[in-house]
Amino acid sequence: MVSKQINKSIQVQDVKLEEQGKNNDGTIDYLYTMKFKVYDENSSKIYEKEGELTISTTNNELKIDRDWSRGVKIDGLDGGL
Repeated sequence: MVSKQINKSIQVQDVKLEEQGKNNDGTIDYLYTMKFKVYDENSSKIYEKEGELTISTTNNELKIDRDWSRGVKIDGLDGGL
């Protein structure tokens, strides 16, 4: 949706997860940092997004139960991501 709105491609460059702790309900809290590139044939820019998430496991499948992130202002996008 964002890619179409700004008429550029988006590619994830790197994701780092840092475990913060295990909860009594079996979920695990993480801090994350994601770097992504927004580009077209004329320009390219790397952005960084930080946040927190909680992951649970059910039937050997991971599920994100909670996701919170700091907003990132992307050139050409009203508001933020």
